[in-house]
Amino acid sequence: MGKLWLTALLLLCLPSIIRSQEYRDVVFLKNGSVIKGFYKELYPADSLRMETIDGGILVCAFSDIERIAKERTRIYVVNTQEDNLLAHRRWRPRGYAGSLEYGSDVNSADSRIVTTALFTSHGYQFSPLLYMGLGFGILHVQYEDGNLKMSYTESTIPLFADAKFYLLKTRIAPFVEGRAGYSVKGFKGFYLNPSAGVSFGISPRTAGYLKLGYSFQQLKGHEEETGKDRLEGVSFRVGLRF
Repeated sequence: MGKLWLTALLLLCLPSIIRSQEYRDVVFLKNGSVIKGFYKELYPADSLRMETIDGGILVCAFSDIERIAKERTRIYVVNTQEDNLLAHRRWRPRGYAGSLEYGSDVNSADSRIVTTALFTSHGYQFSPLLYMGLGFGILHVQYEDGNLKMSYTESTIPLFADAKFYLLKTRIAPFVEGRAGYSVKGFKGFYLNPSAGVSFGISPRTAGYLKLGYSFQQLKGHEEETGKDRLEGVSFRVGLRF
């Protein structure tokens, strides 16, 4: 009888050794208990040693075993410390992303025109390299002529579509960005701001950035007051992505 048990158990356990990731052993005891785990060692004509699914070691006497079967199971992947470190370095994960930035523009036609800017953008990070969203901002334009003792101040609110493409997936990454839209208050008209910059990752979802670009704002309806039909020049922005 002992040899018969030994032969049967070896035949049952051989597939589990070959395909241990797909199947596990199930031992049904005569007292009604069910033990699930993996065969570890066989004591001839005496008992069976198993590793249970919770990591414990159990020895079952042959006389207590009613039957032995196999059960298909899922393949579990255990992350090592190195895997977790690599996962933490997956910068700019997919999902919602937003930004808040502040800066100023240097007018190319007249240095006496001072423009300050506050912008926010909200959208979706489709991959570590591509972001698309919508935003709005406030452009505060001030013109002062000391010789003529003339001062002119106006604010405008541009609404825009925003697209940003990162050139690398790393924590520190250069990027190019394009914004285009229309201003709905004050200086109404077409708004455009292409730029390029560098992002400095703080965490996978948070980063600071600097960028330089070209800013264009149409001055529809203000040509007589300002003597110009547009504002354009170099833009500088510092911002926070979240």
